[in-house]
Amino acid sequence: MFAPTSIELGGGFTVGAPVGAAFELFSPEGERLWVPGWSPELLYPPEREWEPGLIFRTQEDLGEAIWVVTRLDRLRHEVEYYRVESGRYVARVRVRCQARGPEETDVAVTYTFVGLSEAGNGDIAGMSEAAYGQKMKRWRGWITNHLAQRPS
Repeated sequence: MFAPTSIELGGGFTVGAPVGAAFELFSPEGERLWVPGWSPELLYPPEREWEPGLIFRTQEDLGEAIWVVTRLDRLRHEVEYYRVESGRYVARVRVRCQARGPEETDVAVTYTFVGLSEAGNGDIAGMSEAAYGQKMKRWRGWITNHLAQRPS
């Protein structure tokens, strides 16, 4: 009988942008501005970009991922997504932005993975805090580069 495994990985970084602007970078369309190769296909509801219940898909290294916005609190600058890579795993992704100052924002990102198969369990077994820390450094670098290119 299959027994799923899980792991929770968390980390964060600080970016040089006001909290509202920083938070918008974690919407499906906002991530298009700074994540290399990110190309979400917004599916439902039609003509909506970021709201609870929004469903979209992306192409990942190992195939398609379906994303659902399960919680969005613009006042608290918090969002939660569920990302399903069919036959592999489900990931809950939580992002929280908090003002550090008028032009700085602390970003906290937590991923919780649950295996859906032996292959997914294998993916999870290969995940580590060290690798996640490197992912957060890459994200900070990409966002910093994006922010540096904005017109003054």
